[in-house]
Amino acid sequence: MAKDLSQQPGNSWRYLYERLTEKRFQQLCSALLSIHYPKVQCFPVGQSDGGRDGVAGKGQDRIIFQVKWSSKRVQDPVSWLTKAIEGEKENIERLVQEGASEYILMTCVAGTSSLGRGSMDRINQEILKYSKAFGIQMDVWWQADLDARVDSAPELKWTYSEMLAGTDAVQALILGKADDEHEKALHDLLASVIATQWVEDSKVKFKQAELDSLELVDLFVDVEAQRISEPRAALSIVARNRTLAADVLGGAVDYLLGSSRPLTLVRGEPGQGKSTLGQYICQTHRAEYLVASDFLGGRPPTHKPAQSRLPLRADLHEYANWITGGDPYDDQQRNRKQKPTLRRGNRSVEAFLADLLSARSGGRTVTVDTVSDILKRFPMLIVLDGLDEVAQDDVRHAIVGEIDHFAARLGTGTTPPQLIVTTRPNASSLPEPTTDRFEVIALSALSPDLRIAYLRKWATAQSVRGANRRALERTFRERTMEPHIGQLAKNPMQLTILLYLMHKRGDSIPTGRTELYSSYMETFLDRESSKSVQVHEHRDDLEEVTAHLGWLFQTKAELEGAQHALAVKSIKKAILNYLFNVDKDTSLVDDLFRAATDRVWALSSKVQGTFAFDVQSVSEYFAAKYLYEFAGASNRQFDPATVLQQLVRRPYWREVSRFYAGFAKVKDLAAHLDALEEEWESGSHPAQTRMTAWALVGDGVFAARPRSQSQATRLFTDDLSIRLLAHFAADDPTFTILPHDRGGAAYLEHLREALQSDPTSPIAPELAALAAKHLPASHALDRWWLGWMMASLGTPRALSWLDIGGPLRAGSRLPAHVTEQILASSKASPLKALNAGLSPEQESDGEHQLLRQVLDGLGSDAEPTGSGYAADLVRILAPQHFLRRVACRDEAYAHPTEHPDEPLSDSRRQAALKRLHTRDSRFAKLQRAMRAGKGQSGTTSIWADTARAIADIFGPCWLATEIALIGAAASEETWTTAATLTKAGQPFGPHMDYGHLQYQVRLKRSRTDWWLTQHDAHSDDLSRATWVLAALTVASPEVLQELLHRVEQIVASLPEPMTRALLLSSSRIGAAAIGRPLPASFVSSTSHMTPQLAALLLHHCVEDEDDRSESALTDSQLHRIAELGPPAWPAHQKITRRLRLAPRPALWAALQACGPNAAVEVLGPLPALDHSQLSAILGSPRDYPRAWVLAAGRELSQRSKELSLSDTAAAGEWFE
Repeated sequence: MAKDLSQQPGNSWRYLYERLTEKRFQQLCSALLSIHYPKVQCFPVGQSDGGRDGVAGKGQDRIIFQVKWSSKRVQDPVSWLTKAIEGEKENIERLVQEGASEYILMTCVAGTSSLGRGSMDRINQEILKYSKAFGIQMDVWWQADLDARVDSAPELKWTYSEMLAGTDAVQALILGKADDEHEKALHDLLASVIATQWVEDSKVKFKQAELDSLELVDLFVDVEAQRISEPRAALSIVARNRTLAADVLGGAVDYLLGSSRPLTLVRGEPGQGKSTLGQYICQTHRAEYLVASDFLGGRPPTHKPAQSRLPLRADLHEYANWITGGDPYDDQQRNRKQKPTLRRGNRSVEAFLADLLSARSGGRTVTVDTVSDILKRFPMLIVLDGLDEVAQDDVRHAIVGEIDHFAARLGTGTTPPQLIVTTRPNASSLPEPTTDRFEVIALSALSPDLRIAYLRKWATAQSVRGANRRALERTFRERTMEPHIGQLAKNPMQLTILLYLMHKRGDSIPTGRTELYSSYMETFLDRESSKSVQVHEHRDDLEEVTAHLGWLFQTKAELEGAQHALAVKSIKKAILNYLFNVDKDTSLVDDLFRAATDRVWALSSKVQGTFAFDVQSVSEYFAAKYLYEFAGASNRQFDPATVLQQLVRRPYWREVSRFYAGFAKVKDLAAHLDALEEEWESGSHPAQTRMTAWALVGDGVFAARPRSQSQATRLFTDDLSIRLLAHFAADDPTFTILPHDRGGAAYLEHLREALQSDPTSPIAPELAALAAKHLPASHALDRWWLGWMMASLGTPRALSWLDIGGPLRAGSRLPAHVTEQILASSKASPLKALNAGLSPEQESDGEHQLLRQVLDGLGSDAEPTGSGYAADLVRILAPQHFLRRVACRDEAYAHPTEHPDEPLSDSRRQAALKRLHTRDSRFAKLQRAMRAGKGQSGTTSIWADTARAIADIFGPCWLATEIALIGAAASEETWTTAATLTKAGQPFGPHMDYGHLQYQVRLKRSRTDWWLTQHDAHSDDLSRATWVLAALTVASPEVLQELLHRVEQIVASLPEPMTRALLLSSSRIGAAAIGRPLPASFVSSTSHMTPQLAALLLHHCVEDEDDRSESALTDSQLHRIAELGPPAWPAHQKITRRLRLAPRPALWAALQACGPNAAVEVLGPLPALDHSQLSAILGSPRDYPRAWVLAAGRELSQRSKELSLSDTAAAGEWFE
């Protein structure tokens, strides 16, 4: 099939000429000619014009214009145009005889401008030949020529509005300039949708807090956000060892309005403002298209978009209803009784949006072609809100698949749309849009400043002024200093309820989440009882019926895929049935319905004749209330703990479980603990169960009894809990630590006990990291850690306690003499010493020791937490910074690896450089060397000159060697070789010149004789190790093959510390993928090389496409390589790939050899692994890489299918 003209190379995307017919395009050309040639004669379209579409001038000065149009991409524009000229040959010859002096072809086809090679230069050469042959000056007006002429005639373009795209198309829409009938219809459609959705989104959607009459802009605060992952960086699975601090984005609206990312997944906790964010962003864009008189009662937001887009917001629960055969916009189909099944035929997002546009435009006819046309021509903003509200697994899978396909198609338009999908945090690995293409950001908890800003907006909106306002703010500031109250104020919805209660009840406010909602309902009903006879007389029945409706809506959502509104008739029928089943007065149906809809914070109507819970959290609260108060009410043998067990294992019911547990009385706590322990033991949903239970403890469910709370927190000290919590704490900004008075203090004590009992555990650093997050003060465990650290000196446990000290940063606060003692006993681990914050005194033995180890390349992966000479050197000169610069990207590494990858902020860099310069003035030269000077841009001089500056201060060292060879390994296509050279300098030897080293190895990369000469000339360890690293990273593959035996000999003979430094440097450079690759054949099962040499070569080999070939490394060979730790990342990846395809005992042992910190990717399902193998990983999680632990838990959870909760309740006879 021929491709569209818009895909022609060189296409400008300015105007879509292919949308014009041949007739309309010729009319456009005639109009352009009439502007530039006032006396031009334009001929009628579609007649025998003798090769003349237009003529300018008279007699012997006539210019002939001929129009050539195409709606499809032209494979070879030069051949196409020469063929057109040949087809007009007779006409041209006749016109020349009649006196024509110039002949111009006008075409909508785009030309390319590469000098000498582009189609424009090539056709010009052909045109010269034709000019000579015909005896007339000839020329071609390409698409770019027409674009320029249309730009210079701004009023003309509106006559041809069907060819407009991007901002011009939007402008035509705003001004209603369309002349074409189709364009007018499109304008009316989009204008209607914008107006309708403006009204829908202009108010706060929280009727229950009496805010639904308020303007959205009056209460909106821009909640801050953090980036979880960039596209193609699935940080939820891959451990990148990169902190999130560098990814703080500021306000979510500010970020998304100016973001260059077209695809974004926004995660936010319940009530955090995900839907409000979508509303506000859409309103910001809609305001660009509505004049003041059209605001329809709403006021425009104060934010302004960087680029105007046409916004369209859709609720994904409506998509779920639609995709299962329903019609969310047809009131008559609200009460379908048939079981929902995925619809056949077209289930695409575009098909759904067609129905949405039709509904929101008043019933206009909209097809998929209409939607595709809009998406292609207009700069769109699509917000798909509430993926978490899609309850059924198969429906969610289908919708996510359609969103991914939709996102892939969006890039084909003239101005690719921005697509935003919102959802709740995902602890259960439910399907989400692919992180290959979507960036993932998370809304943060409200900062103290935003809380006060919201308070003041709320007070203004509620007319709370003067002394009352000051009293409210004072009470709020005082009470939110309490951790549990501060936690309630962390999101806008809970903060709204909290402010309402503070305003009504002063200092007497609830301290728990469920209690907060219950107190609000009680206060609200007290007020409504004084106003409404219905509420006053039937208050108890009203609360009971409303709770039942909450359960009804939640269970229907689980069964039907998503929550949607119900018709009045259905709701009344549900109330009637309930009253009948519980032997209550059925005549109360109408009164209770009116009370629930007119007076109480329960149901609201968006579409006439239907009602639903406005906010999902409200529905969840009522469902929990119903379960707590009525499940098992008529069954004496009923165990209430069963309800909690069933809730915590279901992702869709997570928030209901939190409300449900919040209703618990002291007598219920023991049963709740038993229920959680049983879920721990069942192991069917490990992550879901633990993260839900963690939320329950943080909510204060067990706070009434310290012993119960302590028992609850002890559940989270098993190895699997530690691994899962450490993952979420490190990689998920929505993760919340336990408040000190709600389990935090007890959990800290349990962690401390666990560390004392087993400090050598491979996951002890993860326990320490969790402990550090729960410290009431940074120094709270200093004395404890120091006692155990000092007691372990001289024993194998010393390094373990040094490791534990890293997250605690306790080493940075030690007395000098203690630091010296610790350093003297841990000489082999500068990495652990720097991470723990050890800061020796200036010129002390400890400082000299630590400095030497850093220069020897043994501290380059440290993330220093203390101060001192060695720490500042690592901050400034860590190889990752130089790799990031040569790779020209934000990440240093292209492969998953354990090496740290955290950019250094400018402020920290400058502070460290200032300290170093104070220590030694020669660091000023090093600072200059790290900047590209005049004429050095695009050259390798930065790396060579930095290494030379290091050597000027400290002499030749491994740290300088690695930096110089990073520059040497850089691609010659991107980086030109350049370095400062000292006369008579040598690339190797005791007086190694790093400028010569870098220059020579790049120049002589293909000279075997040079490499052999250098090998034979130098025998010192530094030169020989440098020679090996240079050969591995720079020498041509053919040369390296010749040198391989000598490389192996050197590696085998180097001292262990230097071998380790060599492995780490090679690993970093290979993981960065900055240089030439080696063929996979360099490492094979027949080569019998040592694990160290195999690892060194694997760092730089291309991916083996056939890892199962006869020459591939054996499982046992990979096992031995895997034991090398971080430098073994290629082996870790191979082991992972093989295990996924064909698990066998040798591979299980190899996987355990990788260690718990191995950075591997385990994406997608694991069909080859059986239940026992998955359980083995989860049963011994300290022995496996974290990604495997997460993947095993995810796979086991997906295989453990649960009945719907309503079916479970029916089978267990929970209700009468």
